[in-house]
Amino acid sequence: MSSRSATLGHVFACCDALYRSLGEGAPTLGADAYVVRLHEMARTFGALALQLRRHLDAPAPAPLAIIEQVLTRAIATDPTGTLAVYAMAVVVGPRLLVTLRDVRVAHADDQEFQSLLDEVARVTLAEIQSLARVGEHGADTDDPRWRASARELVNLLDASGNAESFVLSR
Repeated sequence: MSSRSATLGHVFACCDALYRSLGEGAPTLGADAYVVRLHEMARTFGALALQLRRHLDAPAPAPLAIIEQVLTRAIATDPTGTLAVYAMAVVVGPRLLVTLRDVRVAHADDQEFQSLLDEVARVTLAEIQSLARVGEHGADTDDPRWRASARELVNLLDASGNAESFVLSR
């Protein structure tokens, strides 16, 4: 498998994990605004994963497990959805953007691939920004237990070797 193919598969696995985790979890949340926003976000990442799948020259890889773990934990821990919104806006989304930046550098000579990566970055940034417009509808983020849960999400990624990005070598 070529480096480009492996990288494309990895980006697909990230988007597919977002699609599946958010899509399955959104309907279980208590705050309607979060249900709608995360459901729409799932659909957007699902469409992006489908677009990426069309460019794969190998079978589609499984969704990236660490993204699924973080989002599933966030949704299960805080049924209002506040922790899931935090996870996407502060924990997962920025790491995905760093991942995309890193793979862009590694594939700077491939314009078609650059265009795909640009689209994933554009969508990711737009979705992070959309979360800011949702407002607060859920848990008390000043609660020490909520803050501990938020920190646990970051610790989970740090412990898995994904402190800054979703590294390809996993």
